[in-house]
Amino acid sequence: MTRTERIEQIHTIMTEKLKLSHILTLEESMRLNEDLHIDSIMLLQLIVYIEEDLHLVVPAHELDPRIFQTVGSLLTFVEQLEPQHVSN
Repeated sequence: MTRTERIEQIHTIMTEKLKLSHILTLEESMRLNEDLHIDSIMLLQLIVYIEEDLHLVVPAHELDPRIFQTVGSLLTFVEQLEPQHVSN
């Protein structure tokens, strides 16, 4: 998956799941808190939606505040995540 496709997925989660309709577009330099007004509770929700909707595993021990500084830093983190293994 390309970085552009991944940013579109994150944008969809933000606008549809987190109901952040003010976010019309995402740029990698945008700061999650200051520019997009995403607070700590929304960040936790975002992590859950990334796991559920993108089928990725987000290890709690790898979470670092620097990941959530900008859209670009979040994307870099998401690109490194492993897919969930679905059991039958």
